[in-house]
Amino acid sequence: MSGSKKDLTEMNTRSLSMDSDAAELAKMGYKQEFSRHYGFLSTFSFALSISGLMGTISITYMYPLISGGPAAGVWCWFIGSIGCLCIAWSVAEITSCFPTSGGMYYVITYVVPKKWVPALCWTDGWLYFTGALTGTCSTDFGAATLLLQTVSMHSDYSYIPSKGQTTAVAILIMLSHALLNSLPGDILSRVTKYYCIINIGTTIALIVTLLVKCPKINTAEFTFTKVVNSTGWDSNGWAFLFGFLEVSWVMTCYDATSRISEEVKDAALYTPLAIASALTTTAVLGWVLNVVITLTMGTDVTEIINGVSGQPIVEIYLHAMGKTGATAFLALAFLIIWFTGATATCYTSRSLWSFARDRGLPFSDFWHHITPRTGVPTRCVWLVCVINCLLTLINLGSTIAMNAIFSACAICTDWSYILVIFCFAVNARKMGVAKGPFNLKKLSHPIMFASCVWTVFVSIVFVFPNYMPVTKENMNYTVVILAAVFFFSGGWYLLSARKWYSGPVANVVDSSDSTVEQAITQSETNTLEMSSESDTRKTKAIR
Repeated sequence: MSGSKKDLTEMNTRSLSMDSDAAELAKMGYKQEFSRHYGFLSTFSFALSISGLMGTISITYMYPLISGGPAAGVWCWFIGSIGCLCIAWSVAEITSCFPTSGGMYYVITYVVPKKWVPALCWTDGWLYFTGALTGTCSTDFGAATLLLQTVSMHSDYSYIPSKGQTTAVAILIMLSHALLNSLPGDILSRVTKYYCIINIGTTIALIVTLLVKCPKINTAEFTFTKVVNSTGWDSNGWAFLFGFLEVSWVMTCYDATSRISEEVKDAALYTPLAIASALTTTAVLGWVLNVVITLTMGTDVTEIINGVSGQPIVEIYLHAMGKTGATAFLALAFLIIWFTGATATCYTSRSLWSFARDRGLPFSDFWHHITPRTGVPTRCVWLVCVINCLLTLINLGSTIAMNAIFSACAICTDWSYILVIFCFAVNARKMGVAKGPFNLKKLSHPIMFASCVWTVFVSIVFVFPNYMPVTKENMNYTVVILAAVFFFSGGWYLLSARKWYSGPVANVVDSSDSTVEQAITQSETNTLEMSSESDTRKTKAIR
């Protein structure tokens, strides 16, 4: 009997959580369309999977190594992770106030004057979607590159992958992610739940193995102070700054987890808590891994950068662990990046779906669709896949231009955040925005303004050429990508969208709408039932 009562209590608690989430969403103007199957562990794991840790660090460690050598490999992550955490914690606090798949751009409705809402929502939405799409594309391209370079290394370089082969493998990876994300949504949430264990476990295993297997550990002086500038820039200090791209790319898409918040139970608490804890874990473990990689890399930086594989991390792992160990951990790194790409496809498709819900995409009625059988926005999943496949074709022309997508991802996503963070910090209190259950209290404003300063700083750095002298082969094409996005989205808004786009569109009329009323009534009923049951237990205990 007691077991039955316990089960009933747990069922009522889950029901209360679900109804409270639906009621909260309805107050923001949206009806519940997704099933809520993400708990805290699966949400934390989803957030952690976006960073990728040892997988994504493996494909981006070359940026600080080329820009400033060992010292950049250590300090660019340490300094940069502080700036990135300021953005992450700010996004977490804002998400706690507005747990919706619309993410940051939805918040603009509540923190700027009404006349500015359409233009700023449109700008923020397109910035984020550009960042999310380029982030997904660069992740899958990085996975394909690492996989083929691992095969090449294992064959003693008798096999050298071509641009066409790398492009083809990247497209196959994108197709596999689209297929996975077309399955019922609860499948991904169940798989995601265990990802954090794999991600953290493999990172720690790599750290230990590098230290144990490396034939000779570098000195502390070499690791923490040796600067090697391989960019061609005369100023070592300026070249050093390009190393921030590693941490800025790995620790990005902070609000990606908020894009699944309409599928999370207790979303106002669990979603921001997952964002803050996952990014903090990434910052700490990521720095330790960067230090250990630098300790075990050997001392000939030029040889590592110009190695046969073309990927410094392959050379480092081969030197430290031998062919068998390097192959094993590079294969694990590929699997982790593959899953990072799977979750990236998930949150990007939800982003497009929510923007279509608000009439921000061409043919919005078509894209704002959830497949009844699976409960996922299948059309948006395949839209993401098609766009990324087309972007990947850039590699056939220029690998350098393809690498610019990494910078574009960091810049676009971070600017989509600080636009909202700045407006929130300045206007939220005077516009009556209530704090959510997760908030930074007195540190809120200092952290939010620090995140804005950091983003402006690194954005300026990332649009400069990475190498000197500048040629058409090594030019930084990031500015070209950004200009194309602004011309397209800005031109479309001025010529057409400003006449009909008004920002986030409610799909329930108001608080008297039956969807809202039903959700709120059910939430209140469950609360009373839980309270009554609690009182009964207390009375029996007294007797």
